[in-house]
Amino acid sequence: MNTLYLLLHNPPETGKVKVIGVYSTEDLAREALDRARQLPGFAEEVDGFTISTIDVDKDQWPRGFVRL
Repeated sequence: MNTLYLLLHNPPETGKVKVIGVYSTEDLAREALDRARQLPGFAEEVDGFTISTIDVDKDQWPRGFVRL
């Protein structure tokens, strides 16, 4: 199974998720994170970054969801 690495920026103050990029390796995602931390806006909110993985060709919500 192929895994992709998503670099996201989601500062707790705003709750708005920004997709910085999708990368084929974790190393490439980490390099992108280092670059993004130098950019305006992101440099002031460095704690909002995460790298998540996602499997290609696999349903991500196989059981649906429930609203609370």
